[in-house]
Amino acid sequence: MKKQKGQSVLEFALVAPLLIIIMLGIMDLGWIMHQQIQIDNATRLGARRGAVGENTSIIIDRMLEVCDFIAEEDIIIEVLDPTGAPIGNSDDRTPDNLISVRIHLDDVNPFGPLGWLPGSIVLGSEAEFLIE
Repeated sequence: MKKQKGQSVLEFALVAPLLIIIMLGIMDLGWIMHQQIQIDNATRLGARRGAVGENTSIIIDRMLEVCDFIAEEDIIIEVLDPTGAPIGNSDDRTPDNLISVRIHLDDVNPFGPLGWLPGSIVLGSEAEFLIE
């Protein structure tokens, strides 16, 4: 009977680190998915607000409120003509043009086992809306 108790403790000691690493990996994936969903929502919000006529600085401020871990440098707002060519003035809200909003994060560092892997995780999102 004593041997069986010792065997159970030994088996648990061998398997527990692997289970903990798997659990932390699942938490990392959940955290990354949460970040991506926030980026998608902020991008869609920015494009929608631009489509109804808000200027670029207000759009960026609102996006930063929604997605607090991004920086202003991560946001790219362009106005495109109907053929998809950039107009150059991001505050031009001429109807039938498109507004394109992109967020690109190069280096997202998870806190668990995925952070131990070489390389970095890249997150991004893009949304285009027709200006009304």
